[in-house]
Amino acid sequence: MNIKFVRIKKLKTLLIFMLCLGLIMPGQLAFANKYTEYESVELRESGSNVFKKYEPVNLMISGIDVFSDAPGITVNGRTIVPVSAILVELGVKYKWNGTTKEISFSYGGKDVVMQINNAYATINGKKTLLPDSVAPRIMTYKSITGDYVDRTYVPLKFISDVLGLSASWINDTRTVAINKKAQTLTGTYVDVYKPYPEIRFKVTGEVDVTSFVVDGADVGGQDKTIIDFQNTKLTPPSGATVKNGVWTYNIVDDIFGIDKIEIAQTNDNPYNTRVTIYQNERRGNDIFYDAAKKEMVVQLINTVSEVSVDNIYSTDTVVIGTRETPYYNVDVSGKQLTVDVINSYLRINDGAYQVLPVDQGKIETIAYQQLDTSKDDMYGPDMEVTRVTIQLNEKMTYDDFYVEESGDKLLVYITNQPINNFNYVKQSSEKGMMSIDLFSKTDYTSTFDAQTRKISLDIPKDKTDLGTFEQAINDHVVDQFVISETASNYHIEITLAENTTYTKSSSSSAIVLNFTNTVIQNSDNKKTLIVIDAGHGGKDPGAVGSKSQEKELTLRASKLLQSELERLGFRVYMTRSTDEYVGLYDRPAIANDLGATLFVSIHINAFTNSSASGVEVLYGNESMSSDKGLAQNIQTQLIKSLGAVDRGIGYLPRLVVLKETTMPSVLCELGFITNAAEQDKLISEDYLKKAASAMATGIVNFLK
Repeated sequence: MNIKFVRIKKLKTLLIFMLCLGLIMPGQLAFANKYTEYESVELRESGSNVFKKYEPVNLMISGIDVFSDAPGITVNGRTIVPVSAILVELGVKYKWNGTTKEISFSYGGKDVVMQINNAYATINGKKTLLPDSVAPRIMTYKSITGDYVDRTYVPLKFISDVLGLSASWINDTRTVAINKKAQTLTGTYVDVYKPYPEIRFKVTGEVDVTSFVVDGADVGGQDKTIIDFQNTKLTPPSGATVKNGVWTYNIVDDIFGIDKIEIAQTNDNPYNTRVTIYQNERRGNDIFYDAAKKEMVVQLINTVSEVSVDNIYSTDTVVIGTRETPYYNVDVSGKQLTVDVINSYLRINDGAYQVLPVDQGKIETIAYQQLDTSKDDMYGPDMEVTRVTIQLNEKMTYDDFYVEESGDKLLVYITNQPINNFNYVKQSSEKGMMSIDLFSKTDYTSTFDAQTRKISLDIPKDKTDLGTFEQAINDHVVDQFVISETASNYHIEITLAENTTYTKSSSSSAIVLNFTNTVIQNSDNKKTLIVIDAGHGGKDPGAVGSKSQEKELTLRASKLLQSELERLGFRVYMTRSTDEYVGLYDRPAIANDLGATLFVSIHINAFTNSSASGVEVLYGNESMSSDKGLAQNIQTQLIKSLGAVDRGIGYLPRLVVLKETTMPSVLCELGFITNAAEQDKLISEDYLKKAASAMATGIVNFLK
């Protein structure tokens, strides 16, 4: 069993409001953020027997997408949303009076009361006409279980005004953006005299901030951290050089691995100031507001963004993923193994303590937290430490595990058979390298069987210490490694992928094999970069079926498509490769920043009618040389390969991932999770492989 827990922004519980009972209960998230992919939704107003069609409205608060089981809609030109979609998201407690049908809350010295079907609200007892007389109301929708569910809708503009927030309407994507009041960014500087270096931005007041990273070095570019200051105007300081609207702040001597900082105004509805930090080495960060100095602070500190359990070299392994090369302490006591990542900030669960079940091999649970160093004797109060605690089912000593640094990851192997003299690195889409460390120079035997594509090495056991294992790689360079033992030798079998050649060398300290897939190396596709976007993720499950969630299936399908495209020589970038949420606007921004050739977003469909089935591809540009042509090519191959119902291609230009991309882009709906038979197919690895192969063929045909 593979369990992965990855970075998510602060998780805010989505609460469902039960009107009559006033209860808060979980569940009913069957559609979650699917409404952003629908052209229309059907709702019925209380007291009516007629369902009407409404255009769904996207909702963003503080630059972060908001999810609810029922969508925002517009009535008489005003946006109304489920009460929980805004008040709960903003952390405002409210009450429901079932007798008077009133919603009440208090905020900033204001006592607010709204009543169902009443166009007037009261603020501190004073009657106030709601915008355009749009009153709160009860709306009903049909869930995928066939139940009719009531939700209380409130006018969004009134709520945001009462809370002192700014609301902006983005017409192209039918999105309402709620932010703190507009501020201005007027300057920046680097403070190197803090425990952790800081990039500081002078602002007129606190602003909402979102960020994402682009690991451009993975596809031949430069790594960047991109920060969006929401609802923020840019006024560069006197003397600043601005070219084509971009203010460039150069970093002296390339300190902290940062090359330069670019600052630009990217939108005016709402205002958005984008900061791009160019990095020559990967850096983590934490962002906060310094109220005393009126400065937004980007603190350069390593971040722990993943804690997972994997099986590597036939060994149960805890993987701790970070943004930089980690510094760490390890301690074992009885059945508990503790790993402290020094000078790091935990980005999972907002740093709060969390225990997760594993039950894999010797590992019972893993837990993580941002350690309170003010109460810890080992560390100073100014230190930031992420603690990962591994609970085992038997006592262990330091001889029963070992820890290895692998780039920006820590690998904690739970085994008493160390294999740390063996290493394999995938260097690029076509190259890999295996090395075996030696105690001293040695003679060894080597053979190659071209028919089976197997390299066999026999190395004396007194010259290295490898242990035994079997590890599938399947990266289009190497298929598998198998290490076994005889009385005197380690026997290593390496199965190469098709079209892979190798060279070998040895020294007194290591045996090295370099592998190259010549077909990928010489492919004309190497100049083509395709961004694959696995829909939903993290806090957003997407559509939820009886056996799976959309976010799980889209990630599996995306990885299979990545593999297919890399096999054909394409460069591929994934907007997410783990169970994390990436903002709707961040996904196309990543592709745009990389200058991608194509953008393919993968989703799974859902509908209230469980008999609905089939495949469709959505597009936002009618040109056959752009989105529509790409959509038609992929749809043709999907239907041919899967034998699914052909729902055709659909024009839906308001979708954020289609509207905001600057290259041909599509959104592929691979089937319906709400159809029992189709869900079973989607769960199947063979079915998803067929879908991935079909999408890859469609892409190739479009690019011809």
